[in-house]
Amino acid sequence: MAMTVMGQQPSTDDLSLRQLKKFAENAERVGDEYTAIYFYEAYYNKRKTNNNVNYRLAELYRSTRNYEKAKELYEKVVIRAGKKYLKARFYYARMLKATGEYDLAIEEFTQFRRYYRDEKDYKEYSKLTRLDIEGCEKAKAIIENEQNVSIEQLSSSVNGPHIEFSPIPIDDSTLYYGSLRIDSVVFFNEQNVDTLMPYRKFYMAEKEGLDWIGGKKFPFPFNKEGIHNGNGVFSKDGRHFYFTRCAPNWQNKMICAIYVSEYANGKWQTPVKLPEIINDPSYTSTQPAIGRTAKYDRRVLYFVSDRPEGRGGLDLWYSVYNPRREEWREPKNMGFKINTPGDEMTPFYDHFTRTLYYSSDGQPGIGGLDIFHAMGERRKWTDVQNLGYPLNSSYDDLYFTVSKSRDYGFFSSNRPGKFYINNETCCDDIYYYKWKDFIRLAVEGTVYPMEKDRFGRKKDYSNFDFMNPPDTLAPLSGAIMALYMKDEASEELIFMERDTTSDDGKYHFDLLPERNYQLFMEGFQYFNEEVHLSTEGLNFSYTVEMPPIWVNVLLDKPIVLQDIHYEFNSAELTEKSKSVIDTTIMVLLKEAPEFIVEVGSHTDSVGSAEYNKELSQERAENVVDYIVSQGIDKERLIPRGYGPEKPIAPNYKPDGSDNPQGRERNRRTEFRIVGSLKEPDSLEDEEDFE
Repeated sequence: MAMTVMGQQPSTDDLSLRQLKKFAENAERVGDEYTAIYFYEAYYNKRKTNNNVNYRLAELYRSTRNYEKAKELYEKVVIRAGKKYLKARFYYARMLKATGEYDLAIEEFTQFRRYYRDEKDYKEYSKLTRLDIEGCEKAKAIIENEQNVSIEQLSSSVNGPHIEFSPIPIDDSTLYYGSLRIDSVVFFNEQNVDTLMPYRKFYMAEKEGLDWIGGKKFPFPFNKEGIHNGNGVFSKDGRHFYFTRCAPNWQNKMICAIYVSEYANGKWQTPVKLPEIINDPSYTSTQPAIGRTAKYDRRVLYFVSDRPEGRGGLDLWYSVYNPRREEWREPKNMGFKINTPGDEMTPFYDHFTRTLYYSSDGQPGIGGLDIFHAMGERRKWTDVQNLGYPLNSSYDDLYFTVSKSRDYGFFSSNRPGKFYINNETCCDDIYYYKWKDFIRLAVEGTVYPMEKDRFGRKKDYSNFDFMNPPDTLAPLSGAIMALYMKDEASEELIFMERDTTSDDGKYHFDLLPERNYQLFMEGFQYFNEEVHLSTEGLNFSYTVEMPPIWVNVLLDKPIVLQDIHYEFNSAELTEKSKSVIDTTIMVLLKEAPEFIVEVGSHTDSVGSAEYNKELSQERAENVVDYIVSQGIDKERLIPRGYGPEKPIAPNYKPDGSDNPQGRERNRRTEFRIVGSLKEPDSLEDEEDFE
């Protein structure tokens, strides 16, 4: 497409070299890269030997992703400028990598490390160079091991000559995305910058037949005039929409901030800017992704920022939302497995697989920005993997998303395509991918109660057919099943999803191929049960039907032990009481070693309430001390004296006379399950939940 010059740009023919350089530098200062290129190119056409101009023009070509021209000029600077522009060799090597010349790129990266050894930031660039060399060395193998996926560039109704980004698949026929919808390069001056400046906005595309037709009006009120809008994501429940707005600050640095709108009262509310703990006004915060914690099912905001204490230019950060305090916690860097000395960006969190997809130029890859993925949450991740070719190319690949049906999705890339202005790799377009050999795997099963008495003693199940339960035995509804996947590298279990059994006792989970899983029963009213499951070797769509799972059910109510006695007016346990404890609560504590139990002691109303409270507390503590002496961890026991405040029977008869039977019932010790030591994730971020 022809380049259109707008505004009152002077003809370069009549300008001196000094004037051309001044116009170019002024355009650079205000961030107008194409105008700067326009004047620097005019300078270059008149004089090709100014190393400073050549280097600046090469930097602008790289910034606008004109890799071929950038490569040509960086090479000239490397040859002519010697040690004055040492970084020119680093970026020359990166342009070679971006155009697929991996062997020559390795040579130049190696030369750069040798020449750059005495510079202050050598350590940082040495790491980047090492990763780039590793990427070049792996590139051929990655490309040869081509993924079985089809890729298609969306039509011109979606992709224009400028940038399209952040695709959001809603369903099989609806796509939201961001775009800068203009048909030309626009040059700006002081007179036209306010009226001609284009802004990025949300748009919608709908599938009609086999084509996606875009450019349609976005159905929600999130676009704001005079500011860049984009990078949207819905929460898992669809009731919150997070997105980014960006504008230059007083130093002309583009600063982005994250906003959220809530769906309430039948409509989307006015977007609200997240607090400064997320949106530090001195730095950019952008490209939100939303996950959920395994432990408390709380929202996790993953986002991109250049704030201090990162590992590179742009890093991925996260913050957990505390609903009780209605606040976001202090953001934390996502750690060395994810972040590198390079840039990390465009995160997308897939709830089903608990997988983070993101792009990085600091991990070993075949291009500039490659798409990577890892499973986990917050700072705990499996090893990072390259998504492979042809989803990744030697160009920049980013904004990877997965549709709800999981067999297709979208991403953005500046790989050579059909729509561009002045160079074929200038701008990101949206691409559709579909897995050719997608396999749908699932597991289903039914949970049944293996009943016990209130003390946890097993009933007689001899000669019982556990594989074919009788119709008279009702399945267990409301039971919580949890699915974990085994990370083969670390041998750790990674929480994947929970499901609550329906009225017919059934649970269902979708699975991934070539994985090993464990199913756990959760909930304080059940003894935990675990079941192993593997999808290795299943190369076709299949639903695994599991045998019935039998769990030991406990009552939700406190276990009341009437036969625990103390000496009169004393907290000392009798020998008979110890025997009762050994045959009741000790059974539960040994069979369910993850349970946390409250030991509650109660009195009747004889004596003062204060005295009875102290006496009952001492009695509860003595029970705990005895249980601990039998080998139970003290962390699992909570002594609590209630005194006379929670009677279960009247202390007096209706006529006001004493009720010995009622008092006897009130003098009791109870055991109540209040928690579990077994948690699905580490405690490294416990402060997120305070």
